[in-house]
Amino acid sequence: MPINDNQQPTTQRYIEIDGQQIPVTEEVYRAYKRPAWAEHKRKDREKRCRDENGNRCNRDCSKCDKQRTGSVLSLDKFTEDGFEVAEFVDIAELVADKLLLEELYAALDELDPDNRRIMELFSVGKSEREIASDIGLSQKAINKRKTKLFAQLRERLKDFI
Repeated sequence: MPINDNQQPTTQRYIEIDGQQIPVTEEVYRAYKRPAWAEHKRKDREKRCRDENGNRCNRDCSKCDKQRTGSVLSLDKFTEDGFEVAEFVDIAELVADKLLLEELYAALDELDPDNRRIMELFSVGKSEREIASDIGLSQKAINKRKTKLFAQLRERLKDFI
């Protein structure tokens, strides 16, 4: 066993680089491992909840009724704070909505630039007259295009509705 300057026994340290164990000094080993140790400690501290004074508690976190910030975990608390808590989430409905939106975006991407712009302006609540002045067409032309575009979209999306 190697002996250091203070005549105390030291153990040989190794670090792994590319699958090989490289012998290093104690100082190099500590410098290499320090960031990993610090990150591990930070993650452990992050999990600890805080008491009313802001100090980290030392109790068993699995039995603690407080979150890391020290506030009580409860759905009632979320409701009191103004957040709406959903009773039931229908996954099938969420997936169907996502598929419908993807198909709608695909259909809108296939439109020519003028028609896409018309649909974009309708989506933000502009009137036919406002769209007509933006595009440079008459209000009647915008009305006809709108009717035609919505019919095309309805036809394309009928399997999803």
